[in-house]
Amino acid sequence: ARAADAGAEVHDLVGGKVQPGELTQLTSPSLFGDRSVVVIRSAQDLVKEVIAEIVSYAADPSDDTVLVLVHPGGVKGKALVDGVKKAGAHVVTVAKVTKPAERLAFVKSELKRAGRTIGGDAAVALLDAVGNDLRELAAACNQLAFDTPGKTIDEAAVARYHRGRAEVSGFTVADSAVEGRLG
Repeated sequence: ARAADAGAEVHDLVGGKVQPGELTQLTSPSLFGDRSVVVIRSAQDLVKEVIAEIVSYAADPSDDTVLVLVHPGGVKGKALVDGVKKAGAHVVTVAKVTKPAERLAFVKSELKRAGRTIGGDAAVALLDAVGNDLRELAAACNQLAFDTPGKTIDEAAVARYHRGRAEVSGFTVADSAVEGRLG
């Protein structure tokens, strides 16, 4: 949608909060012919009435609106997934990234997409500093690609922007502060 219209308006919704009729309102044609994207995260939490509305929309979608449903898999909300598949919607299944090697590959591919490369040690340092959350890793890769000169990102660049260990809990930080270890 953004390739067709860089100014497409994006509506980012959470499944449990979408009200009946809201999708119809957001997907109705604009007077100005503007394109829009409606993203519904946690689609498994949609109520029955909204699921029926989405399945109906998927059978006859608007050319001006792209509807993206994010569903984590599993049986909750299966009627929605089955309904939109039956209506002919394009379904993309994304495998969960669980292994360290997959996260390293993710970091490298994010930077490659930005026209940059990262060394193996630098990628490991980024994972150590940022953690395992893919959204945070993608944001960190984006920041490094934008802020770092040169084509290759090294450990020094990672250290400049990302220090510390992301997996440290708030309790550990609080305990250290109480013990007087403020650093």
